[in-house]
Amino acid sequence: MNINELKYFIKVADQGSLSRAANELYISYQGLSKSLKNLETELDCPLFEKLGSGYKLTEYGDELYPAAKRIVSEWETLQLSLNQIQRRRHQFYHIGVAMGVDTPFVNFRSQLDQFLRKHGNVVMIDAWDSYCEEKIESGELDIAITFGPVDDVRFDCTVLHQGTLAALVHPENVLSNRKSLRIQDLADQKIITVNRYFRNYDILMQACQSCGFKPRIVLNTVNLTATLFGYQDRKAIGISNNLCYPTESIGEYKVIPVLDQKTTCQINLLIHPRQRKNKAIQQLKQELLQCFFINTDVKC
Repeated sequence: MNINELKYFIKVADQGSLSRAANELYISYQGLSKSLKNLETELDCPLFEKLGSGYKLTEYGDELYPAAKRIVSEWETLQLSLNQIQRRRHQFYHIGVAMGVDTPFVNFRSQLDQFLRKHGNVVMIDAWDSYCEEKIESGELDIAITFGPVDDVRFDCTVLHQGTLAALVHPENVLSNRKSLRIQDLADQKIITVNRYFRNYDILMQACQSCGFKPRIVLNTVNLTATLFGYQDRKAIGISNNLCYPTESIGEYKVIPVLDQKTTCQINLLIHPRQRKNKAIQQLKQELLQCFFINTDVKC
């Protein structure tokens, strides 16, 4: 049995929806559906029944759910323990840094380089939000700096900076004269945004869903600025956050905050909840907080 199939089963059961679960898991709807069918075939029983637009556990699913949660929890604990043993043996620690989180902090990279020179046994990995979250849970990363919000149950999270979604709007678009936007303003707009591996995508999709519409995304990208500048239709709007774009404009595009309850964006420092009592990880975390953003009692 594939442990990921159990994780996917739990997520669908919690969400009651394949589409919402797929968005949170950063996988395709088709891939998630296939995974559930594989699990049902292996167990030789139906786990869900479709009710309207949602999914409900069958009697078999109800029986599997607590066992699946226990198995996944024990597997994650084992992974974490094995990775801790490996790092103790090799005396190495790994820090993940999501793309773009350095933008609001003028000296981020120089301070990080200084930190890494001091700690020769620390390896830094540039990645994307979903990768960092996944590797924190598996124990392959000790600390991660990512965009959020994130699930406080899954992670021990320290908020470093907070902002909101932002729209990059060209003067050819009638919305360019606005000082702020609401999610509903994006309902009929062509949108260019990051792909599902970045937290901004998840925030945008959930905010639009809460307003009762699906955003009209014409392109997904890992480099929003370059993609937007190269797109022929100047009326298309780029969606990121005002942490990545803290200025009032970028090129010809005006940076306009999107202000709604569900458009809050954060930059977070994450560790696994089970690492709260790990003295070595806590020491590294406190040094990072002091060197980068927050005053602590630890000296860099």
